[in-house]
Formats: sequence, C-alpha cells, structure tokens
Amino acid sequence: MAHWTVDKQVATPAGPERVGGAGWTAAWLTGAVTLSAEGALALVVYFLAGLRHEHYFATGFSAYVGYLIAAVLAVVMLGLAGSIGSAAAVLPVVQLSRWSARRTGRAETIRWYLAACGAFATVVAVCTGVPTALLGGSWTVLPLVLVAAFLGLVPAVLCTRAVTVLRGTGARFGLAGVVSVCGLTLSAVVLVGGLTAYGTGLIQEYEPPRLTAAQLVGTWTDDQGGTLTLRADGSAVANDLDVNTAEAADGGHTPEQCSGSGSWAREASPSGTPQLDLSVSGCLEGIGWQFGGTEEQPTLYYWIGDPDSLDRYTLHRR
Repeated sequence: MAHWTVDKQVATPAGPERVGGAGWTAAWLTGAVTLSAEGALALVVYFLAGLRHEHYFATGFSAYVGYLIAAVLAVVMLGLAGSIGSAAAVLPVVQLSRWSARRTGRAETIRWYLAACGAFATVVAVCTGVPTALLGGSWTVLPLVLVAAFLGLVPAVLCTRAVTVLRGTGARFGLAGVVSVCGLTLSAVVLVGGLTAYGTGLIQEYEPPRLTAAQLVGTWTDDQGGTLTLRADGSAVANDLDVNTAEAADGGHTPEQCSGSGSWAREASPSGTPQLDLSVSGCLEGIGWQFGGTEEQPTLYYWIGDPDSLDRYTLHRR
C-alpha cells in the first residue's frame, strides 16, 4: 500500500509589501503635503508672533483683494515648495534609512529614521552655515539650520514611512488626505486660538508708545542727513528734512528738502491717541506726526499719501 507524505508548511508572517510605482507616488505626495502643512503652520505662528511687534495693516477693498491674492500665492508657493522638498529631501532620507539599515542588518525602526533625519539635517546645516559664516555671517546660522531642518524633516519622513508599510494604493493615498486635513485643522486652531488670546488680552498686542512732551524733546533724524530738533520751550528747528521729497515722490513732482524753524506741541489726534503737531514753514504745516517704535526706540512718522499704501516718512531719535 502506497503512503503519501506531505511536508507541513510553516506559516511565516507577512512582511511589508515592496513599494513601487503608485506606492512611491503616494509616498512623495504624503511628504509634499506634510511639508506644506508644516509651512502653513509656521506662517501662522510667524503672523501671530508679529502682532507683538510694530505692524500696520492696510484697509479698504483694494487692500482686501491684495490680501486674497497674497493668500492664494502663499498656498501655491507652499504646495510647490512641499513638492520639491519631498522629492529632494524626504524620499532620499527614507531611501537612505532603508539602505543603511539593510547594509548593517538592522531593522528599519523609527529611531533609525530619526538618525537618518539627523544625518541629512547635519549635511544641510554644514553646507549652509559654513559658507554663510565664512562670508561674514554668524556661526549661529549652523545650529539654527540644523534644528529647523531636523524638525521639518521628522514629521514628513515618518508620515512617508507610514505610507511605505501600508498595503493597498487607496490606503496610501488616503493617508496623504488625512495628513492634509489634520495640517489645515491644526493651522486653523492655532490661528483662532492666537487671535482669541490677543483679543482677550491674554497676550499683549503691540501698541505704539504714548510719548510725553519731555520724551519728545531732542533731535530726530531720518537717517539721510535730515534732522528735526524739538526744544523744551516748544520751538522746533528742521534741517534738510526729506518730507517734501517724500511728497514729491508720491505726487510725481520735483523733490526738494526743507529747512526752517517753527513750533511743536503734543496734542491728541481725532481718534484720541497722542501725536506731534509740528508747524515749520514749508515742512508740512499742520500735519500730525504719529508715534511708533517702542518706548526705548521711539519713532515719529506720517503717512505719505493714502495710509492704505503703508508708505511712511519716519524719523528716529538720534
């Protein structure tokens, strides 16, 4: 009687599916989306931090159209930068981590990917910081670039790594969508939270200094050779101020400087904020100069033409 023997098959755990074609396209897209989301969050944080410093916003229909165009351009630029960064940095780091892990016989753990990010960030920092320092810049550029490159790479690389171990094209592209939604949501939450903090006074927004008459006394300069001297007795002396030059540039007239003597006083503007009322013949008589800068480094300025242009003529304390 014949007997048939069958060898028992030992089940082996399924390993990660080798990524290729659409898989790497999904990986590239995920890296691009992640970098773009990081850039959007960085812009939001930069905007909120800027509210603590001297800033001015134009108003009116044309200004709002300009803001809308700037927002659209920012989205396009973030997408383009993310796409380039994913191809030039994220995918190479993922490949470097895989290649180095296999060459050394180690598992492709998250720590291994973090080490690859650190190595890539170090190369970027050295290639950027050393030439900058040799050309007269500060050596602090090197650690700043190192930290920025590392923190920017890690989320994108880890998200891309997750794509490479997922099974199914739909799941891989779905992860890119999840990262996009989460990034936009986080940016929106940070923006709303920051504006709420400023609105409630939890974080102090920039306010121009309320200079007293005693603080106004002294010499102010436009850094182009023009000076304005305000004396304690209320008299003022202007030497080669470029106020007419600024006005001429705005109106298309022949520029000229102005010099002369007159008077000054600290008065309230129509909105109730303090301002400098300067009366010097030929130097914008009756124009209210507003206060800017900080208590330690104050400025005097007035708007050239429409304030929506954000074009100012500014004097600094000498």
